[in-house]
Amino acid sequence: MNDATSSSSASKDATINTTVPPLSDMTLAEFRSNTSETIWNELLVLGMQPGVCNLGQGFPDYSGSRVAREAAAAAMVDPSMSGINQYTLPAGLGSLRSAICAYYNKCYGLHGGGGGKKAIAPENVMITVGATEALFVSLKTLAGPGDEVLMFNPGFPWYLSTTRIVGATPVLVELHGPDFAPDMEEVEKAITAKTRVLLLNSPHNPCGHCYTKKEMEGFARLALKYNLFVLSDEVYENVTFGGVQHLRIADEEGMFERTVTLCSASKLFSLTGWRVGWALSTPEVLKGLAVYHHNTSYCAPSPLQHGLSVALEAEDGSFEDMPKLVEGNALLLGDALKEKGFAITQPQGGHFLVADTTPLGLKGLECAKLLLIHAKVGVVPGIIFYFADPKDSNGGSGNKGGVDMDRPLLRFAICKRRDTIEEAVRRIRAMVFPSKH
Repeated sequence: MNDATSSSSASKDATINTTVPPLSDMTLAEFRSNTSETIWNELLVLGMQPGVCNLGQGFPDYSGSRVAREAAAAAMVDPSMSGINQYTLPAGLGSLRSAICAYYNKCYGLHGGGGGKKAIAPENVMITVGATEALFVSLKTLAGPGDEVLMFNPGFPWYLSTTRIVGATPVLVELHGPDFAPDMEEVEKAITAKTRVLLLNSPHNPCGHCYTKKEMEGFARLALKYNLFVLSDEVYENVTFGGVQHLRIADEEGMFERTVTLCSASKLFSLTGWRVGWALSTPEVLKGLAVYHHNTSYCAPSPLQHGLSVALEAEDGSFEDMPKLVEGNALLLGDALKEKGFAITQPQGGHFLVADTTPLGLKGLECAKLLLIHAKVGVVPGIIFYFADPKDSNGGSGNKGGVDMDRPLLRFAICKRRDTIEEAVRRIRAMVFPSKH
């Protein structure tokens, strides 16, 4: 190395910037907005401590589909099935897509005839890494900067954050207890020239409301009138109570072409750790989803897809009596909570029961902490599911812009073994709540 080269190298070294650059503006903005995530993570960790009866996060404490687990295990260890442990096509394993078509067409009477009920074919199915990925790639496909996504408050927290992450603006429509049914007049008032997507969820998380035929017709009317896409989260579709039937917005007249339906084997077969879901729509819409799916996960885990295809083919509609178990859990826990003074919204479906803490004179987060400390029962407070109005410049959760987000609501996960619910009931009944204030 000559002197000139050495001098040049030293000069470059002297100008090296050792300061770590900041995260992107969008990421930092999401950190500031999503302040309830800290509460969520704290409660999840506390709920997993030894001795806690965890009715917080919505995962089952039973094994999930035996048929799916055995078929997936065989695919992993049987040398003759070694190919199943490699990539599938991004759209998913052919046998799973075919099994999904057969299941939905039979379960919902989809035949391609009149009344909007169009049969589902393999080209209408995309397998994703859980419904969470399906939610992200769908919103990324359907909405962007300058667009509005209409959703309900309370609702699943990922709806709000994912909408912001893709650059669109969330617009909130309040649901009112005790039934938390949508008010179509309020929904229509919230629609503007910027509204692009109507985001639906039935059975509803956290409140357990299932959309009626009249409500589905109302949503379809608005989507057609204002030329909207509908993103329909139906992951709890197989768990409905008291004779309530799950209805699909895609089956309404004129809605198949403008709907993306989100489904989840994680919920359908009680295997939340498998992270396999699917999106149902037209080939044209799924081509849009594929742009982002190819660049995120590419494909869902292949042996797990195989296990689910076998389970769907063998499914007789009972799902190993899991829906009956969850319905019984809702009744048992609901009775105990009513005895202690809570106001209960009896769910029509889903994996959760919500209780109003107003009669106890407590806010949701306050009551959740009391249950955790004194009864060692983990639950999720309403602050996780209620969103601040995005038009509020403060954003986030808590008491922002004069709006108290810590609503008097608790969510109990009831997708648990009966003995788990019975133990939670025993602890809650033994607990002495503070006097009203």
